Amino acid sequence: MHAALALRFAAIVHALCRAVAARGARGALAAPVVILLWLRLNRASKRIDSLAARLDAAGGALPAPKPDRRRNRPARRSKTLPRRFAWLLRPIPEATAAASQLRHLMADPACAALLEAEPRFGRILRPLCRHLGIRPPACIAPREPPPAPGRPKPAPDPAPESIPEIPTHAAPPAPRIRPRAQRPVRAPPRPA
Repeated sequence: MHAALALRFAAIVHALCRAVAARGARGALAAPVVILLWLRLNRASKRIDSLAARLDAAGGALPAPKPDRRRNRPARRSKTLPRRFAWLLRPIPEATAAASQLRHLMADPACAALLEAEPRFGRILRPLCRHLGIRPPACIAPREPPPAPGRPKPAPDPAPESIPEIPTHAAPPAPRIRPRAQRPVRAPPRPA
């Protein structure tokens, strides 16, 4: 069951990769961006396929991932793609078809249940949704970061009863606007 969803996702990514390569060859995107986008799309497809295969083999539920030891290391700066919402739709108009297909795939009840049950799928799909201008479903939408420790929470807005009422008066009369007198238009001097 999960393999079928992975195949549908792979078909969407494959079509998007073809469009990226075609537009990249015409110069719509810089070559490094084309290569980086191609690699990220293919890696997302392989990760979805691998995760779906492991989920099918496990019979439904996967064990929680092991804690990542690399989190204690300083983060190295990786190459990044633009982060603007729906940035990919402008240089690659064919991406609108992929966005529509991905939106339809995520609306499928089987896929929605899978996204709800397994948050790792959401971590893979969230950047692609942002690139294609898709508002992700609530189950994979990014969560608000917790407040920083040691910082006080901002005071809540005052209750409506404690806000002083602003007296209302009759509106002042509208100012009179006088039209400007038009100057006569002078004809250009005639050549002699």
